[in-house]
Amino acid sequence: MIPFQAPHPSQRSWVLPRLQAEALPLCDYGFANLCCWSRAFGTALAPWGERLLVRVRSHYGLSYLWPAGSGDPLPALHALSLDASAAGEPFRLLSLTRAHVDFLQANFPGHFTFAPLRDNFDYLYQIGRLAQLPGKKLHAKRNHIHRLDEHCPGWSWGPLTDQDIPDCLALDARWHQSAVQREGLQGLRSLDDEHRALLLALDNREALNMEGIVLRWQGQLLAFTLGSPLTPQVFDVNFERAREEVQGAYPAVARSFAQHLMQVHPGLTHLNREDDMGLPGLRRAKQSYYPDCMAEKFSAQALFL
Repeated sequence: MIPFQAPHPSQRSWVLPRLQAEALPLCDYGFANLCCWSRAFGTALAPWGERLLVRVRSHYGLSYLWPAGSGDPLPALHALSLDASAAGEPFRLLSLTRAHVDFLQANFPGHFTFAPLRDNFDYLYQIGRLAQLPGKKLHAKRNHIHRLDEHCPGWSWGPLTDQDIPDCLALDARWHQSAVQREGLQGLRSLDDEHRALLLALDNREALNMEGIVLRWQGQLLAFTLGSPLTPQVFDVNFERAREEVQGAYPAVARSFAQHLMQVHPGLTHLNREDDMGLPGLRRAKQSYYPDCMAEKFSAQALFL
């Protein structure tokens, strides 16, 4: 039996080294996301030698992530396949890179079927481009920020601290109510999951290796964002909220966070703004920043138990 256990921020000492050894730039392999979204996906973790085993439950059914870490992955993959068989489920892997697919095809020819997970592709952007918003393509973003300059002259941003949390939660509650009206009851569960994930993130920022910024004007919170590193070069934007009635707040907090990260993490090259979940509005919003790269993800399912 694999000693799976629910993720917790206190597991950072043994989980992070394994994730860092694999250095995958995908949001699924971020320690913060594994912990914050554990209730939504029934996530469970276990060490297996120098690799991390991750089991999840979603609309795909019982599934596993790639066993991130160092050394030969074959023993870890074999352990996962036995776990799936014991549960009476097909062996299913999610959030695989193309390199993972190539490895499975080479080592288990004809054993798996593969499929791209387009709704889960991550959007990656050069951090310098988000910090400057240059060129014609991003002219509309600069215009939105100009409107913010006009209507909220002197707005400023700074690091997110414990003193900001009550205002962040109040803004999230407003965002949640608006999102429920947009998405309807069908999206209520996922919105509730996101609210719980944010609560956990704000309460455990240091343990989860997270940092963020807030935008304020005349003492009022206009926006905030919160993220965590995935690799030395890629930083994940886990949460972003803004007052929707304040034009320019969203592009301003996105640009400001990129500027902040460039200052404190000079080795960063890209921001991962995560996937669009197949939601048309979210897809348009992420595409409007013209991603420099779409991080592909694939599923693999064994053809037999």
